[in-house]
Amino acid sequence: MSKVKTFDDIVSLGVNSIHEHTHISRAKLELLLNKSFGEINRVQFMGFLSILEREYSVNLSSLRDEYDGYLQMNPNQVTSANSAILQAPSNPRIKWVIGGILLIIVLIGFVVLTQNRLSNIPKEEVIVLNTSEVNRTEPALLVDQNSTIDSNVTETNSTVVSEENTTKSSTVQNFGHILRIEPASKVWVGMMDLQSGVKTQKLTSSAIEIDTAKNWLLIFGHGRLKLIGKDSNTTLKERNTAWFAYENGVLTQLTSEQFNLKNKGSNW
Repeated sequence: MSKVKTFDDIVSLGVNSIHEHTHISRAKLELLLNKSFGEINRVQFMGFLSILEREYSVNLSSLRDEYDGYLQMNPNQVTSANSAILQAPSNPRIKWVIGGILLIIVLIGFVVLTQNRLSNIPKEEVIVLNTSEVNRTEPALLVDQNSTIDSNVTETNSTVVSEENTTKSSTVQNFGHILRIEPASKVWVGMMDLQSGVKTQKLTSSAIEIDTAKNWLLIFGHGRLKLIGKDSNTTLKERNTAWFAYENGVLTQLTSEQFNLKNKGSNW
């Protein structure tokens, strides 16, 4: 086990060896080891990775990032089959126990509700006493409560809108004149020439040299990147998908909404 350090080490063990150790089906292992992302749904894929990490004491977070990057760009190509490894076998006895507990809870709730209703029935003398006082004070109390609630709701809505606007504006960054982007680990990257609309994609751990004569849209499966410029370098440490626009010689990080707007909503 100690010799297994990376996903490539696991691949080198072979399907039969991994199957005997983890009990994952050979067919699913073939898809996983060959990175056939379009044939495995997310629940199955993440479940298989968790088993491999547990059994071989290895970190496969980079493979998760590759899968999420593929899923982001190909949302309609991933199979929706139910996971065969995460479904617990049915146990009729457990169902009967749970059903009995739920029935007891319903009966207790019914008894408590009935007792509360009986205890809240007013006596005749209570209705007669202080009738005029109650009629005078209740409308004013209702007005004050409604005013307080409206004020609190208005303040809460204003705060939420303000925080959302602040969060959205802070996610966009301008990195200036960047010439090269170096991934910290293997990453899926997609590029689109904004003038011609031509798209390319690849899985790479090498640096991406930017053709500064063109304008581009770029998407990375993860954001652990080093941005190399003429005068300065910037290192990003984001685990999730990262979107960029390279326009007029300037690299800008985008939100997914801004990227889709420039990409006109088309899939990769």
